[in-house]
Amino acid sequence: MFAMLFGAGNVVYPLALGRDIGHQVWFGLLGFVLTAVLIPLIGLVSTMLAEGNYKIFLGSLGRIPGNLIIIFCMALLGPFGFASRCITLSHAALKPYAPGMSLMIFSMITAVIIFACTIRRNSVIDLMGKYLGPLKLTLLFAIIVFGLLNPVPFVQVGLSASQAFSMGLESGFGTGDLLATIFFSGLILGGLRFGMDKDEQLSPRDLAKIGLKAGLIGGSLLGIVYAGFCVVAAYWGSQLVGVADADVFSVLARMILGEAGGLLANVTIALSCLTTTIALSVVFASYLHKELFREKTSYCNVLLLAVGLTTIMSNLGFAGIMKILLPILGVIYPALVVLAIMHMVYKLGGVKIIKVPVTLTFIFTLILKYVI
Repeated sequence: MFAMLFGAGNVVYPLALGRDIGHQVWFGLLGFVLTAVLIPLIGLVSTMLAEGNYKIFLGSLGRIPGNLIIIFCMALLGPFGFASRCITLSHAALKPYAPGMSLMIFSMITAVIIFACTIRRNSVIDLMGKYLGPLKLTLLFAIIVFGLLNPVPFVQVGLSASQAFSMGLESGFGTGDLLATIFFSGLILGGLRFGMDKDEQLSPRDLAKIGLKAGLIGGSLLGIVYAGFCVVAAYWGSQLVGVADADVFSVLARMILGEAGGLLANVTIALSCLTTTIALSVVFASYLHKELFREKTSYCNVLLLAVGLTTIMSNLGFAGIMKILLPILGVIYPALVVLAIMHMVYKLGGVKIIKVPVTLTFIFTLILKYVI
């Protein structure tokens, strides 16, 4: 679960949050954990109650609304959000070591790699994931531990506790992990079922318990990394002033681990984001191929379309992508949270009131953001 969820936003946002909120770090961190850990955990458990099938889960809103949300969320997970911002973070991590390589050139090279790794369906991604996962986790904790060895007073900032909490809530939305848990819950459930008796039947409560246990482990690991990142960035905040959000990890890794350790950490993050982009591109292309095009065109053509769109979007840069993504997430997230909660109430308590509260939440959020 940690490996699936820990992508570009999970690196950038806790670091940028810690840099910006200084001495109010604990209030900001509380808000961040609520939206980046607790809410995705609710989404995971709720989708597992739908047998880990996002179509069943989102279909509880009705066939047409459910399909529209699936298309919309797939686009966000793919080229119009998460996949493209992973490319921008890879570029930011490697930029200090190849200053002459522009984002456009980097994204084009990355597009060729993504297409080659995906269309040939070789084992490079499995091999990279097998070794990159433990290495990434080791280096992340190294940055946290060494970054906390010589603590200094937090930078005093002109924010109240409530303002820092609100910033933490919004930053947690930016990770987009609720969408990830909804669409990856089937893979997580499949992994948990490995080794079980094929004929074993699991009740909704059993599925909820399984999801909760898995979520607590993965969520706790995410929470520890978030807390460490946020506090370290708050300690080093005075040296991160003016650093772009996407560059904070690269700069901080070199300051804490030195040039050699920073190089290893940045290369690891870059490769990890690349594998995430490949995985998301496959998910998006497979969905287009099977669900929208009904296999009437070749998978190769659909993959070219997906990779091309991702390349174009990545050239907006991390900040440009998030200017598009954050307002969208801010509108749909509350409705998806309500959907996850009401779906759990229905599955565990038998009370089926889903469409009305979700629709009202969506309308109220739109009014609150764009009318009032």
